[in-house]
Amino acid sequence: MFSSSNVPVTEGLLYDFDDEENALKWKGVFVASLHKVLSQVHPTLKAKDDALEYVERLILKLLGMLCARPPPHTVQDVEERVQKTFPNPIDRWAISEAQAALEKGKKKSPIVLPVDKVHNLLQKEVLQYKVDHQVSLYVVAVLEYISADMLKLAGNYVKNIRHVKVASQDIKVAMCADKVLMDLFHQDDDDQLSIEDEPLTPSTSGVPGGMGGPGLSGGPSPTTVTYDQVVRDLIQEERQYLRDLHLIMKVFREQLATLAPPPSPAELDAIFSNIEEIYELTVTLLGSLEDTLEMAEEPHQAAAPPVGSCFEELAEAAEFDVYDRYAKDVLSPTCRETLQTVLSRPDVGHSLQTGGHGFREAVRYYLPKLLLTPVYHCFTYFDVVRFLHRLSVSKEDRESLEQVEGLLKPLQVELERLLSCTGVGVNLPKRKPSETGGIGSAGPLIRTGLLGGPRSSRPAALCKLQELQRSIDGWECKDAGPACNEFICEGQIGKVGAGKRLTERYAFLFDGLLLLCKASGHGRRSSAASPGGDYRLKEKFFIRKVEILDREDTDELRNAFEVAPRQQPHCVLFTRTAEEKANWMAALVMLNTKSMLERTLDVILLDEERKHPLRLPPPSIYRFAEEDSETNLVLETRENGGVPLIKGATLLKLIERLTYHMYADPMLVRTFLTTYRSFCSPTELLELLIERFEMPEPPWDETGGGIGGNSGLSGLGVDNGNSINGATEEMDPLEPTSREDLKRFRKQYMQPVQFRVLNVLRHWVDHHFYDFERDPGLLQRLQGFLDGVARGKFVRKWVESIHKIVARRLECCGRGGRGGQAEEQREITFGFDRSPPPIEWHLNCPEEEWDLMTLHPIEIARQLTLLEFDLYRAVKPSELVGSVWTKKDKEQRSPNLLRMIHHTTNVTRWFEKTIVETANFEERLSVISRILEILIVLQELNNFNGVIEVVSAMGSASVHRLTLSLQAIGPKLDKALEEAKELSADHFRKYQEKLRSINPPCVPFFGMYLTNILHIEEGNPDFLPRSSPSSNREGLINFSKRRKVAEITSEIQTYQNQPYCLSLAPRIRHFLEVLNPFEDLNETEISNYLYQASLEVEPRGCKQPIKAPRKWPDAKLKSPGIKPRSHLSRHIPHPLPSMSFFASNQRLSAISGSDDSSSIHSDQRGGGGNSSIAGSTSIHDHPIMENSSGMTRGNTPTTPSTPLTPTTHHNSDNSVFAPVLIGGGLVTPLSASSFISLSPGPPPPPYPAPTRPLSPLPPPLPPRRKRESSLGDVSPKVKQAPDAPTLPPRDSSPPPPLPPRRDASANAANGSNAITSGGGATPLSTLPRAHSVAALSSSTTSSGLDARILASNCCKAYFMHKAKNSDLRRDSMFTEGF
Repeated sequence: MFSSSNVPVTEGLLYDFDDEENALKWKGVFVASLHKVLSQVHPTLKAKDDALEYVERLILKLLGMLCARPPPHTVQDVEERVQKTFPNPIDRWAISEAQAALEKGKKKSPIVLPVDKVHNLLQKEVLQYKVDHQVSLYVVAVLEYISADMLKLAGNYVKNIRHVKVASQDIKVAMCADKVLMDLFHQDDDDQLSIEDEPLTPSTSGVPGGMGGPGLSGGPSPTTVTYDQVVRDLIQEERQYLRDLHLIMKVFREQLATLAPPPSPAELDAIFSNIEEIYELTVTLLGSLEDTLEMAEEPHQAAAPPVGSCFEELAEAAEFDVYDRYAKDVLSPTCRETLQTVLSRPDVGHSLQTGGHGFREAVRYYLPKLLLTPVYHCFTYFDVVRFLHRLSVSKEDRESLEQVEGLLKPLQVELERLLSCTGVGVNLPKRKPSETGGIGSAGPLIRTGLLGGPRSSRPAALCKLQELQRSIDGWECKDAGPACNEFICEGQIGKVGAGKRLTERYAFLFDGLLLLCKASGHGRRSSAASPGGDYRLKEKFFIRKVEILDREDTDELRNAFEVAPRQQPHCVLFTRTAEEKANWMAALVMLNTKSMLERTLDVILLDEERKHPLRLPPPSIYRFAEEDSETNLVLETRENGGVPLIKGATLLKLIERLTYHMYADPMLVRTFLTTYRSFCSPTELLELLIERFEMPEPPWDETGGGIGGNSGLSGLGVDNGNSINGATEEMDPLEPTSREDLKRFRKQYMQPVQFRVLNVLRHWVDHHFYDFERDPGLLQRLQGFLDGVARGKFVRKWVESIHKIVARRLECCGRGGRGGQAEEQREITFGFDRSPPPIEWHLNCPEEEWDLMTLHPIEIARQLTLLEFDLYRAVKPSELVGSVWTKKDKEQRSPNLLRMIHHTTNVTRWFEKTIVETANFEERLSVISRILEILIVLQELNNFNGVIEVVSAMGSASVHRLTLSLQAIGPKLDKALEEAKELSADHFRKYQEKLRSINPPCVPFFGMYLTNILHIEEGNPDFLPRSSPSSNREGLINFSKRRKVAEITSEIQTYQNQPYCLSLAPRIRHFLEVLNPFEDLNETEISNYLYQASLEVEPRGCKQPIKAPRKWPDAKLKSPGIKPRSHLSRHIPHPLPSMSFFASNQRLSAISGSDDSSSIHSDQRGGGGNSSIAGSTSIHDHPIMENSSGMTRGNTPTTPSTPLTPTTHHNSDNSVFAPVLIGGGLVTPLSASSFISLSPGPPPPPYPAPTRPLSPLPPPLPPRRKRESSLGDVSPKVKQAPDAPTLPPRDSSPPPPLPPRRDASANAANGSNAITSGGGATPLSTLPRAHSVAALSSSTTSSGLDARILASNCCKAYFMHKAKNSDLRRDSMFTEGF
């Protein structure tokens, strides 16, 4: 079919485009314009330069053919050259496009290739005589048609293999699979693309026209298949299946209906059955899948949503039963007999030839096999549903898919019965475990080939070629690689040799190559799986260079056909049975005619689109139908292609593009909903969306009415008398053209727009519900609208999803959350493999005396980080857009942002005030060192906001001038301060680099974001300048400005989702929350006070520190250091607790009466100390976790010098960077801090005497390491307080031996060795060793030397027992080593 005559029409080329000098003149002439051609056929794709340069070389070759001798002088000359050179019927289509360009003229011509430039070069370089401009226009129109055809074919291939850019390799591979283009450009030579040029990777699966793809055959490895991949592969498969149905309906059915005489409707129904119903079902299913994917799609989000409901709705309505009737009709003998009856009528063969050469053979052999495609495709649904059911993680989705499996099971059984009864069942795809899509297979989607088997992909075809190269003696497959994108079949076949001698051949058929081999030995084989040397190659035919001719049966030869090369003798082949002949002929005819059938379908669809264009309502009755112009819309072109960006637009145009009918733009939805408040109110937005949804239907009148007075509610299935397919009684009075126009309007405009309106509403209530909280009337209006449109089944589930989100947000508000924040926090929990580190304590003092010197620097940094992360996470995008935090109503519009700003200011002032109010030099030095230690911990926690707080305090005028104090700090602390200062240098360049290099959680510095937003807001106008100075209308909304702001808010939100895994100390948190160093002073007064206090502690010109009394005379200035206590014993394995210990801990916690606890921090609203995580359990609800911080009401721990060693360590690494599990369940990590804190704390609660040992003894401690100097050492010169006694030398003698262990009864009787509290006694020896140490340490007094010796002996640590009169400070320094 459609073969080219290819008669020689030229005596030689007139101009050599390959000449080096000539090539330079033409180089790049078409490349820029070819980008535009590609954007027309594939708007979402881009091409590499080498691809377009390759296309340019091909069309220059074509231009040389059109301008060959005899050179053309008129349009008719060029047209005749096209007719003689181009294959049929592509010559007619190219001529039609060129004539259309001539009719529109030079000014209105849609040609994008450079006509004028080509015209000048043709006259000066090629033809060298003056030629009419019409001739050049005609030639360029033909070149553009062919280039568009090549780029469209290559784009289909690139999309099928999931690439985003077209390369020259893609164009070569795509062309090799297309007979027409190969005939046009490579009539006498094979393509140079070799098999080694292309890697054999699964990503290259797929060929032009949709022959396979990732996840089908030759898809990803079994370990990589996911639910998301199956869904996306299914959508791709459905699109190709829809094209197959179009081919049956538009090409074959309509061509048969135009025969003379035409078949009766009954005959057409007998042949094609209810193919239209299957087409409508496929359109519905594909639309539902695409809508579900779009509804849940977020920018940069790849996961597919559950799609079980898409199948469930159709299965419950018995929509899939159309396959039952279709299979019964198509598989019955009546179908084949009716087709043969129609084809056997006189003059039918001649009529079919008008469809193109070879169309008659395609109807006779290819159509019967093509009609089986829907039957085989139905089995794909069964496999996909079963496979998705196994992969789905959603309980609701699994229930839906399980329901679908049950509903479709009778249909599956019936189809299998029909296939087996009719004898076609032998052609059912052979479903091996590796092909059926079971768990661990490549995927469930099997693109059924022509004969019912699974289609192979290009990698599989190339592997098959390599296998044949080993099996066929003396054959190199390099020249065959470009022609083999798909392996079709193999089998025995007969050949008529010289002298009519019948011989046997074994044939291997690829989509572009036929190999006829003869077995080397006498035995026969059914495959090429055995070692090489089994075959000898006898004949090889490239499919694009042959004709497939049918032969009538004779008495001498039956079931024969011919393979007719153009310049070689014909090869007559035959089969043993008529069925085998039908299979081989179907495969060969399909391959021989496929490219032209596809192009015929494209022409038919394009012609239908031209006859029934999409007509929109007039702007007078529907404002959103106004045409795009410079006065209402300005677009920007993206560098990498894709959806264009909006630079400026009117509000109506923004709403139109937000709900555009041609494509979805999730990023536009996100940006718009984040920034719209700067140019539109929420009420106005909702009314515009409702107006956009309620559109009139055709035909229209100026009063705004549509058919039957509809207001556009039928597009998504709202029950108003019209069906979604447009086939209702109300449409009967319309002409057929009007019915097609209405159907097209609903399908291509109304349904997409209405669906995307609902999608915008869904994202609005899900991510910006605070708009509806602030205005209850807005929520009532929304719910009223949704109730009014929820009557249709196609829109009902989307309306229900919006209602569910609203109900969930309202429930969160009822629990006290703001803006659904509680719901968002509920979804963040911790995994069991992480637990927070224990809380650190330093000095024992009343809560009223807490400050920088009494609290532990590590814990100050941790609690600051938790608080500031909560404040950071609470900030909403609406508080930033439009710089509303600088406006008069900032308290109402940016409450969370102002709360964070005030907190940051207070912390900085607290640091400054504490430094300048410390008059004693040693104490001031300790304060500065303590602040810098906090800085180091903040850096470790990635709390950049806290780091900037410290840097700001140290760089303030009142602190920066304290030269003597700053010079006395240690080198390590000084280096840490300098590194922190470098973060803010050069416009925070190093800070931004570090922020992007770390992994969350973190607390970014908010000030940089505010500065950038202010620069954008102040440096760009809200509206673009008017296009016409005389226009009174306001300029276009500057949406590019809003997009820049939205990019910043998007980065802010990126770091709001990963929480810290740290224990919350409520009282320390409250202490930091209420910090307010200067309650009633203004900025000037505060600055003056701080500077004056700085002058008092270090006057100008001071050469040495002034003497001043100590502010904390009884406090130790020695820093506890910033090495967590848990790190000191991290190498000690902790045994798991016994169940009796859990029970004891629960009973003791219940009677302890303490209401203060350490809870696992998961999420916290800014400005409050109460956890708002939904569904979580506080420490008071968890008896195991009570008193884990070791605190008592009003005081810090009573024995700060003695660390408590935990007895358990449940899979914890004390990591502060916690993994996040999305879900509503409570995940409470257990850790050592869940039982007894590692940090110094109060005595543990009394333990009831257990009946048996609670856990085995821990292993002995490793040798003690030398204690490292703490970063808290304030200076090399100030290592120890001047009044501290000199430490005695270490004693190298071994420690005294351990006392013998006594049994539990003896210990119970001995009150001196029991811990007594509240009337209960716990024998010391019955506790684990670490508990014994903790108990003894907490019960001893400062003079209890024997108890301290016993404690150290139990730990096998070295204790300086000779230092009987050493003070408590020395004990603290010693025990710090543990």
